[in-house]
Amino acid sequence: MWVSALLLALLFQDRDIIRSNATVRSIPVLASLLRSEQSVNRYFAAQALASLVSGGSRGTLLSVANSGAASGLISLLGCADNNMADLLELAEEFSLVPNPQQVALERLFRVDEIRIGTTSRKAIPALVDLLKPIPDRPGAPFLALGLLAQLAVDCPSNKLVMVDSGALEALNKYLSLGPQDTTEEAATDLLGILFSTAEVRHHESAHSSVNQLIAVLRLGGRNSRYSAAKALESLFSSDHIRHGESARQAIQPLVEILSTGSAREQHAAIAALVRLLHDNPSRAFNIVDVELSAVDVLLRILSSNSSLELKGDAAELCAVLFGNTRIRSTTVAARCVDPMVSLLVGEFSSAQHSAVRALDKLLDEDQLAEVIAAHGAVVPLVDLLSGKNYSLHEAVASALVKLGRNRPDCKLELVKCGVIEKILDILHKAPDSLSVAFAELLRILTNNASIVKGPSAAKVVEPLFLLLTRPEFSADGQHSTLKVLVNILEQSQCRANYNLTPQQAIEPVIALLDSPSQAVKQSAAELLSILLLEEHLQKDPVTEQAIVPLIEFLGSGICILQQKAIKALVKIVVIWSNTIAKQGGVHEISKVILQSDTPLPHAIWESAASILSIILQYSSEYFLEVPVAVLVQLLHSGTETTVIGALNALLVLESDDSTSAEAMAESGAVEALLELVRSHQCEEAAARLLESLLNNVKIRETKAAKSAISPLSMYLLDPQTQSQQGKLLAALALGDLFQNEGLARTTDAVSACRALINLLEDQPTEEMKVVALCALQNLVTYSRSNKRAVAEAGGVQVVLELINSSNPDTSAQAAMFVKLLFSTQTIQEYASSETVTTITAAIEKDLLASGSVNEEYLKALNALLSNFPRLRATEPVTLSIPLLVKCLKTGSEVSQEAALDSLFLLRQACPQQDPQLRRLSARSRPPTSPLLPSVDDWSANFDAPRGVIITRRTTAVHNDKSSPGRRTTPQRGSGVNSCPDLRLCEEAHLSSNVTL
Repeated sequence: MWVSALLLALLFQDRDIIRSNATVRSIPVLASLLRSEQSVNRYFAAQALASLVSGGSRGTLLSVANSGAASGLISLLGCADNNMADLLELAEEFSLVPNPQQVALERLFRVDEIRIGTTSRKAIPALVDLLKPIPDRPGAPFLALGLLAQLAVDCPSNKLVMVDSGALEALNKYLSLGPQDTTEEAATDLLGILFSTAEVRHHESAHSSVNQLIAVLRLGGRNSRYSAAKALESLFSSDHIRHGESARQAIQPLVEILSTGSAREQHAAIAALVRLLHDNPSRAFNIVDVELSAVDVLLRILSSNSSLELKGDAAELCAVLFGNTRIRSTTVAARCVDPMVSLLVGEFSSAQHSAVRALDKLLDEDQLAEVIAAHGAVVPLVDLLSGKNYSLHEAVASALVKLGRNRPDCKLELVKCGVIEKILDILHKAPDSLSVAFAELLRILTNNASIVKGPSAAKVVEPLFLLLTRPEFSADGQHSTLKVLVNILEQSQCRANYNLTPQQAIEPVIALLDSPSQAVKQSAAELLSILLLEEHLQKDPVTEQAIVPLIEFLGSGICILQQKAIKALVKIVVIWSNTIAKQGGVHEISKVILQSDTPLPHAIWESAASILSIILQYSSEYFLEVPVAVLVQLLHSGTETTVIGALNALLVLESDDSTSAEAMAESGAVEALLELVRSHQCEEAAARLLESLLNNVKIRETKAAKSAISPLSMYLLDPQTQSQQGKLLAALALGDLFQNEGLARTTDAVSACRALINLLEDQPTEEMKVVALCALQNLVTYSRSNKRAVAEAGGVQVVLELINSSNPDTSAQAAMFVKLLFSTQTIQEYASSETVTTITAAIEKDLLASGSVNEEYLKALNALLSNFPRLRATEPVTLSIPLLVKCLKTGSEVSQEAALDSLFLLRQACPQQDPQLRRLSARSRPPTSPLLPSVDDWSANFDAPRGVIITRRTTAVHNDKSSPGRRTTPQRGSGVNSCPDLRLCEEAHLSSNVTL
């Protein structure tokens, strides 16, 4: 049989024979012969198949594969040469290949249909089994490794079959035995191929492979170490491997390879370290502790004549290592700056990219940033902004951002090098990520006032507004772009250089007010507030569209958004007051003003208050929409127009709804109004509202009412108080307060007494005099200390002067005040004959002017005579008797009773004159009319207890001139208690033409 197989092997070397139909029929026979028990038959059957597949067509190879010949060929792999010496010699004699099984399998597995088909899947377990040591087939593992590698390349399904067949375990065990270098290299190559697939990396045996590969790094041959490094690079693509404890052990051997290996090994070691450390720079702490520092090695590579590709790899690893602060702060890292900058001017873009990333990490250290700038990195970095290498451009932009931050000189140098123009050349075609980086770079540059005012910055405004309209533009890019525009347009001279239409500027910004990003919303509102400084943009109907989102900002509860919205709304409130109010602006602004958890900065608060004030001035229909508490808060504004608006609204509310006064007081209106009055800000309106509030009985019972006494008093005493109306209202407010007995008894009431007396001395109007006198009356009614304070402040003299006023109301109120002031003996030392003289003069003046007397004069005189008996015998009292008698003949019942009271007191003081008074009384009674009370009646009535009121009604009668009566000379007493001269009474009666 073997001879026939040998003959077929020789015949199949001819392609014409292979194409014959008989050839196809021989394939099953040869496949069957591979299963023969005789090795010579199997060997030459393999020779025949090797010749057939070497020269056969694709269809022939598929026929061989479908025949199941692969399993028979695998069984021949790796047989010992000493067992087949004769067969090998015979094969050599006929010029046949010595290893036909290997040749046939390799040729079969080159066909994609076979490599990914069922033939391969059936062959893989058999090949994996060959990885186990077999004594009589020592060469089988190496051959199996080669075939498995051939099947695994670019075929994930085969890789999974291998793993399921135990390939990883077999390879790990095989490597642990320390195989020969070639076999070790093949095994590590196969692991590298397998671990390029994520599913394989997640297999449970993958962790064991890490340890075996690390052992190869330490002890393996040169080629094996290279393959192991490549395999580890693939493994480190998986997080669970990279973050495992075993991966940490790979750092030192990789660094050793980096230090001592060939260029190829260095490439592999760098790639593995980059993959291991790129997202976990803390692992780089281990590197600085190794005997030979990796950074030193990298510096040597960067400074050597190595290829640009290797230098680029070294720079890439530097970029990873420099992410660690400890490594970045070493002196060797600083020494890397110069060769890194040199790489920037090369022509190998990959190396340039790596150098830029490494410098970008170094720029995180301020000291190194200065070093990089000093080495002239600005110009080469800017020069890299050309072409279409967008990833490089993005890295350059990141580095330039750090280089320019807080370094004005670098910023100016960047602009001088034309960085803005280069950005604009790329921007219109740049992808989103690069546009974001460029926007951030422009933001850093435009933080400089000189750059903003320069010609280069002027070129970016329109392109950036256009950039904002990109639908795919990210939130970070939008935020940076908006900040650039804010930096430029917040300069008034810069805004003047542009004539932006609302469609160009306002519309894109309004669209961003609905962004899901809070930072974008904030910047959009800020830019909008700047744009709305331009009058033509304020008035444009497009601007009205911004009102709704801005009001939504107010209701967001986010303080910074609320502030930006207020800044924008305050610019347009004059034009769009009604729209803002109708969209709920009044309610939302009121809520913002009242919020206590995050109070607004003062300037923003003032803007919010101004918005409300302008809306309230626009229409009174919004008065009721503003809570009383908010209106009270507006009283604290430092802007007069705002305070006026709030005062007007509060005054209207108080007049329309009296119950609102209590709400105002609860919100602190009294305190706020007092502060306005005291500071002379809108003092008249404030005093008017304050007086209205204090006129409320319930408010007078609050603590705020008590605290109002002293400020109002100080206001009246303040030399800077010039407003007459303010003084009047303050006095009226004090009068309201002192209707409350408790307030009139407070210690602060004493200062109020002095203030009111001071007001009366300061040439007030008649109305002010009356108001002040009424307030003083309330004060002295309830408190003796207040009487003392009034007297000590010179109040007695002042009020006496007022009794002589030409204004009857003033004079009457002054007389009433005298009555109350001297109703007790608290200030008896101030009760003098001068007081009586003044009152008597007022009585006489009234009699001469109108024939009647105001009852208050008579009550005041009666109070003096009643409480101070020593005055009854004074000359002014004596002179008042004729006037009192005349008062009996005219005036009201109350006046007559008051006059009779006084005369009765005089009678008690001089009883010896009683007959004369009786005659005088009789002469005063006409016989034809109802009589006035006789002296007897008069005496009887006033002998009753004090306080009983005489209610006898009298009617007017004609004076009887025919009965003049007799004159009698009264007997005078001696000393200070002498009686009044009753002759004056008789004379007054005889000469009087006044009728009763």
